[in-house]
Amino acid sequence: MIGKLAMTNETTNTARKGFMALAVAVAVVALAVVLGTAVGCAPKQAGEGEGSAKVPKEDPMATQQVDWTMDIDCKTCHTTETETLADVQCPQASEHGDLACNQCHTLETPLKEAHEGVTYADKPASKATVVTVDALTCQDPACHGTMADMAVKTADNTEFKDEKGKVQNPHEYVSNEQHDANPPTCTDCHKIHSKNLQKDAMMWCAQCHHKGVFQCGTCHELREREVA
Repeated sequence: MIGKLAMTNETTNTARKGFMALAVAVAVVALAVVLGTAVGCAPKQAGEGEGSAKVPKEDPMATQQVDWTMDIDCKTCHTTETETLADVQCPQASEHGDLACNQCHTLETPLKEAHEGVTYADKPASKATVVTVDALTCQDPACHGTMADMAVKTADNTEFKDEKGKVQNPHEYVSNEQHDANPPTCTDCHKIHSKNLQKDAMMWCAQCHHKGVFQCGTCHELREREVA
């Protein structure tokens, strides 16, 4: 009888211990849930957590307008054009590398209009403003001379040719009705900050010679007509 009573007490104690352990475990889980919810609902500070947007620092120059003048240092903004002046792969620019920008870009009015409202935070124009280059500046005797002068200098040219292999002196502009009505200027073919002079020049010619050939009669066949 005493042995059975001892066993009963031991079983009861074991059950109590198991119940208490289970209760503690449940309480721990409940506390973890409560704490997790509280942390999840707490507002995050700026910059915490993945994907949180960082507040950009205010750029003091973002609204600062460019006080443009003809003597301004263009290299501050026009870094791409500046790089071509030192790039031997861009011979048109590098051969003019010792000149100031305003020695070629001489037309003040269109330059001023192009810079109106521009701030230091704005992205510079992707292409050079060729309309600000006066062809007469290029043809000054102290620079390249007239088209006739240049035609003499490039008389032995063999590089400028059409798709049929016909070589053309790029500065010898034969007089005819179409040519006389549409005389080219230096900047029509010479995009100084471009690396591909041949392509740039052909794009000008292709406005009329759209078959890629310089000879006349290659686009429109001449047909015999009956005379009335």
